Amino acid sequence: MAPVSDSGVESAALLRRQAFTGASGPAAPVKNTKVFGIACFACLEGLVYGYNQGVISGILTILSFSRHIGDWV
Repeated sequence: MAPVSDSGVESAALLRRQAFTGASGPAAPVKNTKVFGIACFACLEGLVYGYNQGVISGILTILSFSRHIGDWV
């Protein structure tokens, strides 16, 4: 790949991208409410998914459940 000369376009694009994304660091997600909301939703969904897996796996090992369902599972 040929080297690209810095004609100012790259630096202008970088400054625009930095202005769009905002500050970086640990406090950045709190300042951007959309990103913070998506992160909170993803964390909660991960917790619910893990809880669901634990409960369902516990139910599948109960003998009365397997007798009631039979060979369906």
